[in-house]
Amino acid sequence: MATEVQEERNGRGAEEATAPSAAAPPCTPLAMVALALIVSGGAYMASNIPHRVPLGPAWALLGCAAATMAANVLLLARSKGFAFRRFFTVFRWGLLAYAVSAGMIEYVFVYDGVRGATLAVLSGMLLLFALTVPFSIAFTVARYAEPNG
Repeated sequence: MATEVQEERNGRGAEEATAPSAAAPPCTPLAMVALALIVSGGAYMASNIPHRVPLGPAWALLGCAAATMAANVLLLARSKGFAFRRFFTVFRWGLLAYAVSAGMIEYVFVYDGVRGATLAVLSGMLLLFALTVPFSIAFTVARYAEPNG
């Protein structure tokens, strides 16, 4: 009974109040694909670490992950009625947390003597990782927020 009164006051049902907008782009699945490509590239490089690492497959995985995230950002930028203010608020705080952890991992790479193209690929993967996870978190939060908030 109280739920029905609450729904009447809000002017919409409980499922409508918590349901994401149908027009939201598929950002979470695309971010997970990019994350899987990044993790695959890192695992590939780690499996070859005692020896010289062939960088072709790692560069390819990094490029595919970057292209996936670029498409993801493009799709989100074109969406109408999305809570961009909430998205950027959550994204900034998530980016701060992941930038600190990525910075510590980067320090370990440099301290351990990783140099040259191997360091460039690993740094690119770390950068993309530090952007992908906060993007996914921020999208998930903003998807359920009011468009004006």
